[in-house]
Amino acid sequence: MRHFIRFNALIVAAIFISLGSNLILAQSPQKAENSDGRLIIQGGTIIDVRSGALLPNTAIVMENDRITAISKEPVEISNNDQLLDVTGQYILPGLIDAHVHYEDFAPELFLNHGVTTVLDLGNDFEWIKATSEAIRDGWIPGPRLYYSTPHFDASPPEGSPLLLQRGHKHFVDSVGEARKAMTEYLAQGISAVKIYEKLTPDVLGTITEMAERANIPVIGHYLDAETTIATGGTGIEHLYAIARNAQDIETAQLIRELSDQRPGSLGLGIVASIDWNRIPSVIDQLIENNIYLNPTLMIYRSVPYFKEKGFHYEDFELLINDWRLRYIPLQFRVHILKEYQEQGSWHWNDLNQEEQRWAIRQFENAQRITRMYAERGGKIYAGPDCAAACTFGLGLHQEMEILVDSGLSPLQALQSATIISAEVMHMEESIGTVEEGQYADLVIINGNPLNNIRNTRNIAHVISKGKVLDGKYHPEFNSLLPKPEPETSGHFFPSPRITWISPEALTTESDSARLTISGSGFIPYSLINFGGYKLETEYLGATQLEANVPASLLQRGTHEITVENPDFAFGTTDDAEAEDLFHLGVRPRISNAFLIIVKPPGAPISVHPNQKAYIEQE
Repeated sequence: MRHFIRFNALIVAAIFISLGSNLILAQSPQKAENSDGRLIIQGGTIIDVRSGALLPNTAIVMENDRITAISKEPVEISNNDQLLDVTGQYILPGLIDAHVHYEDFAPELFLNHGVTTVLDLGNDFEWIKATSEAIRDGWIPGPRLYYSTPHFDASPPEGSPLLLQRGHKHFVDSVGEARKAMTEYLAQGISAVKIYEKLTPDVLGTITEMAERANIPVIGHYLDAETTIATGGTGIEHLYAIARNAQDIETAQLIRELSDQRPGSLGLGIVASIDWNRIPSVIDQLIENNIYLNPTLMIYRSVPYFKEKGFHYEDFELLINDWRLRYIPLQFRVHILKEYQEQGSWHWNDLNQEEQRWAIRQFENAQRITRMYAERGGKIYAGPDCAAACTFGLGLHQEMEILVDSGLSPLQALQSATIISAEVMHMEESIGTVEEGQYADLVIINGNPLNNIRNTRNIAHVISKGKVLDGKYHPEFNSLLPKPEPETSGHFFPSPRITWISPEALTTESDSARLTISGSGFIPYSLINFGGYKLETEYLGATQLEANVPASLLQRGTHEITVENPDFAFGTTDDAEAEDLFHLGVRPRISNAFLIIVKPPGAPISVHPNQKAYIEQE
């Protein structure tokens, strides 16, 4: 029923958009300065992102959303033409963010930062499709929005924790299911396929074969480099697939021991444990097979480097100090800043010195792998995974800066957000360069980004779909096609997870008992539930909680213990269907269940068999 209601809400919204187009265009936050005739841009210096060559004092003619001419000669101007003089400024193709999770409040953030094309890699499918079509047809503002399938993955094991059942997934367990799913989504206009690591090789091969016939990329979380190559993948998201093929076993064991001592403290340890003697051959094999890499370096942003760069001040100045962005949910604005202290299930200040050292090692290793990939001829594309990890639009500029700090040249960083991202999307004939026949999307900046990559932030004009945008934020902005599921992120409100309880059993006839819960994803407002009763809970850190169990609850038998993280933004729900609706970033707020026995005094104390079986399964 819920899916039916959501689908029909989108239909109603689409009808409203169609009938009310004049209203929507009138209140669009990105009013065009020209509506008829050609747009002629002259006096600026085009940066050829293919070669890095500078083409000064060149005229660009745009008409009907295409670049129709580029000339060193003066262009004759008619009465209906608009002339934009950009003398002394530099001209780039519109930037491309190739890994986003789009939100209904995102258009101005993307466009005002020169991001004129985005690829969504996981969202409410009906909504993202409707939003893409509405932007394409001009009913609502926004960058060119392309979208992937939901996340293709194998079904989780029966009885697995809900945390594994991440939202926006389509479980595919056979070749027949793969063919059926691909046929359906190709008919829905997808521009990419997003995959996860548990797909079997035959299923992944079928998906890739059908995607290749449709000329769309297959990108995502591959299990390892070997699987990526064997199945003909297009692009690797993050660095885990490379790291799995080059593990330093001793270091990996050390990190596992640390995590066992303090569960959840180092969730991304795989990138910290690299055997550098093995990495070159892994990288070379990927490059030989023309595999693209998106390192998503912004996801490591709780390490000190990011504060030293001042990125958190940039986010604060934009999201908090600019009152015109008051339409962006406060939850999003505040918790984007929170990401500079937290990563996944751990909080930087909760880590001890050794754990902090390994967290920093993760990021430094990520930078080193990225540099080696580029140095050896591999192609890096940019998509900082905004929504979960950064501010839309601004995050792409920050990602390019990290790429340069990692050892790439400013030109290579620009290429990652232009021509190379266009290649990954199989759209280099339409976007990614300033050339005749390309879409009419440009970013005009003050200062040469080849000298300083931070100059990409100094935006003078953005041209999107052949129109000069006003470059402002509008407090009255409303996309008129709201997302049917609440915006959030598991990084903002993590899912709690119990790994152990101490003591392992309790006794009756006690005045009270003290419970210690170990795990991850705990927050200061977490509550321990004992047999359905919420206990007054003491927060000891992201990995440990304590509470007193009153004597009235110490009844003989087996009791279930869970941890609940309150959902401050949207309240709680008793809807049984909610467990099935884990959309991207919306993680379960109630942990896995642990069982504990309450026995008479003197009876043997042991782990309940169900509890032991659960631990072994984990």
